[in-house]
Amino acid sequence: MQVFLMQLPCIVGLVAGLAARYWWSRQAAATKRRYLDVAWTNRPFAGLAVVAALCLFGAFLWRHTELNPWTGRRGLFLFSDKVLEELSEKEECRGPGEPPLLDAADPVHERVAGVTSRLLAANAGVDAIGARRWTVQVLDSPAINATVDSGGQVMVHVGLTKVANDDQLSIVLGHEMAHCVLRHINQLCSVVFVANSLGLMPLFAAVWVALPIGWSVLAHLSSVALIKVCILWPYFRKYENEADRVGLELAAKACVDVTQGHLFWDAMSKTDSCSTKLFWWMSMHPTSKSRAKHLHSLIPVATEIRRLAAC
Repeated sequence: MQVFLMQLPCIVGLVAGLAARYWWSRQAAATKRRYLDVAWTNRPFAGLAVVAALCLFGAFLWRHTELNPWTGRRGLFLFSDKVLEELSEKEECRGPGEPPLLDAADPVHERVAGVTSRLLAANAGVDAIGARRWTVQVLDSPAINATVDSGGQVMVHVGLTKVANDDQLSIVLGHEMAHCVLRHINQLCSVVFVANSLGLMPLFAAVWVALPIGWSVLAHLSSVALIKVCILWPYFRKYENEADRVGLELAAKACVDVTQGHLFWDAMSKTDSCSTKLFWWMSMHPTSKSRAKHLHSLIPVATEIRRLAAC
């Protein structure tokens, strides 16, 4: 559902462009000239209409911004957090091809649950944490990964537990929880919706009307790639850096050794391929090396938070 809502402007632009193309192709040459003359004569009014529409859309966006106390900046939240959480819960249904879950009595599951419990207990005063019903699942998968959905479902792959000690696991889980605290899912959906509405929707409509089919397909694919590389992915990397900072602060309150964060990512950087390092700008995540450097710069602040927590 989130994907459909985010891609709705693209669908509208594509359908509108194809419909206009079909309608225009059926008009006689004299009719086309008449329409073009009318459009040229009324171009000032068309320009004013576009400006007015952009102003209204800008007012709509501003109406849906909120001050984020964790970053001190205003963020865009177009969607209901409750609806996103409900959709996230519906998507938790597991398919037949997914890795099996470890039993709750398994030592690895108990370890992950213990780390998670300490994080939650230390940050129970954070509204976004205390208000959620948190659950833990451990997937029997060699992947080095962990996720926390907007509903509070913590999912950790066994592969992560094999390469991370408890402090490093706490910092990784703190990062994932920070996405919930910062409402990043809502912000990401909102940014994608706006980029598609202001960029891709009018562009799709224009190229499918004006260009031959082959060039329309090329322009379509190129514009999607350009929007991702130049707008969306930089936003995603910024949110990952925010989650690294807030996640380290959450872990510091749980008396975690905050120096372990940069050590973990420094170790992970040694496994990064050359293509990952070279084409970092085509990724939604910062490189492991840049994350290690960023977390190292946050150690003084995190150490002070740890001291204030009477660790």
